[in-house]
Amino acid sequence: MIPEKIVALVAAALAHATLAEADIVEVRGCGPVDLAPFTCTDITRSTMIGRVCYDASRRYAVIEVRSTYRGFCGIPPAKLNALLNAPSMGQFFNAQIRHSERLDAHACTTDAAAPEAAD
Repeated sequence: MIPEKIVALVAAALAHATLAEADIVEVRGCGPVDLAPFTCTDITRSTMIGRVCYDASRRYAVIEVRSTYRGFCGIPPAKLNALLNAPSMGQFFNAQIRHSERLDAHACTTDAAAPEAAD
């Protein structure tokens, strides 16, 4: 009896969720980011990378790394494509994107931070 009530409550809650709510993620160091302007790819072949979202007009990538979303600025489309097609996405990410962030190559400044989530 109780499990049926829980299922009914969860179903009712999900019925009121909107797509916009589902597309807002918490990006480490940035806060909530609305992924509506991004093209997202769910990754199933990597144990490290779970999702890659990219806003080509801003050259801004939001990458889910071990269940944490992180933002990267100034990512050229060719580098994003190379990540998506790399034999080992984790190795490519560590060598070409994460390492570059440590050198400030893809670190986001306050001015270039991701747009705020929609209210």
